[in-house]
Amino acid sequence: MLELRDRIAAIDRALQDVQEVEIARPGTPVRHSLDHRFDKTAPEVDAAPAPTPAQEKANPFESLNSPSGKRYYDSIAAAYGLGILDTEEFMEYMVYNAFITNLRICPVHLTESGHFYYVEHRSFLPHVPGVVLRQGTDKHGKSLGVAHLPLTGSNSFGIGDFEARPLGMVWEKMENIGFWTHMKYGFVHELPSGERRTFHWIRTRNNLMDDQGDLVLVEDGKEELILGEYLGKGLLKWKKRGRLRIREVGAFGETWELVVLLTWASVVELSRRRARVRRYSPTHLIGV
Repeated sequence: MLELRDRIAAIDRALQDVQEVEIARPGTPVRHSLDHRFDKTAPEVDAAPAPTPAQEKANPFESLNSPSGKRYYDSIAAAYGLGILDTEEFMEYMVYNAFITNLRICPVHLTESGHFYYVEHRSFLPHVPGVVLRQGTDKHGKSLGVAHLPLTGSNSFGIGDFEARPLGMVWEKMENIGFWTHMKYGFVHELPSGERRTFHWIRTRNNLMDDQGDLVLVEDGKEELILGEYLGKGLLKWKKRGRLRIREVGAFGETWELVVLLTWASVVELSRRRARVRRYSPTHLIGV
């Protein structure tokens, strides 16, 4: 019985004796295929190596029916299981910086009249609403709702004309329900059917050099459905502050949009107040 070494040597000698056979007839022109890897080259020329799958160009027709790879509007929201997969059911706004700390909210499609709002922020004034939501693009518009943000105690907001009918306002509470941080604010909204539901504004990301991070609005117990979101511009917020989107839900009533705008503006104002305290506190000035 031959040893393994002898068998390997016998196979090697047999392979060296094999001769290549030319099947094509003499004088037949060399066939050039559409793929250069199958072209017959001269024996004295080294053939180009075959491209790897990463180097090959993708077929553009394969991506026509393939689903988009970006499923979530915000990567941090995806980590929370929050993703916007539909865009047609949202009212979209651009948020602009107005006078000092005030904000101007305009729809992305400027032809949509009746959806222009002005947010007036008032900081640390006693017995005065901290946030006033007005109709139009300046502070002379009609009051649509206000929010009281005292230094101590609970925050409250109400929809209606506070300046003309202050006694007709219906107030709801908005409070910080985060464990250690101000990451989550909750409020209650009453539906036209009389049912009361709880909603949460959740901070999903802290933007660079910004006094307010990105936010998403979800209903308590139904966090898989985003009802609103705010994406700030971060360091580039010179004139445009960010983008705000609100889901249009008919079952939530006609005041749903105003409630979302007023609670969002309240969360923004509370965050800006904390940022100003950190910026001008004595410990910040001495470098502690």
